[in-house]
Amino acid sequence: MAELKTEILNEKLMKSENFDAFFETHGKHIRLDSFHNCLYDMISDSGLKNSDIFLAADLSESYGYQLLSGKRQPSRDKILKLAFALKLTLEKTNLLLKLGQKNSLYVKNKRDAILMFALNTKKSLIDTNALLESENCDLLL
Repeated sequence: MAELKTEILNEKLMKSENFDAFFETHGKHIRLDSFHNCLYDMISDSGLKNSDIFLAADLSESYGYQLLSGKRQPSRDKILKLAFALKLTLEKTNLLLKLGQKNSLYVKNKRDAILMFALNTKKSLIDTNALLESENCDLLL
């Protein structure tokens, strides 16, 4: 079964006039929301290899695959590192945080505001850590 990209599936849903007909045709692509399913979809949608994402997020491959299988639950910082590796939007980052049962980024928290700015300006993880350091905030380690 070929996996549909999230954007294509969303487009088909928005064009549907009958949910039952949509779900009968495309239901095999819809799962209950979970962190590992969402992460899998985001990596698939990125077009990058799992190993490249894990490397960019400074995570071991074995740990990354444990996240994808649902065997491990990551810390908030590890989710954020994955968001930077995937170059996610703030909205998608907060979705991943929510599914990982972590607090969303909050603009009134200085560290979170820096992270939000860095995501919005597409900074790398290295540049983000440099910005965090320059503002005397905890790094994404």
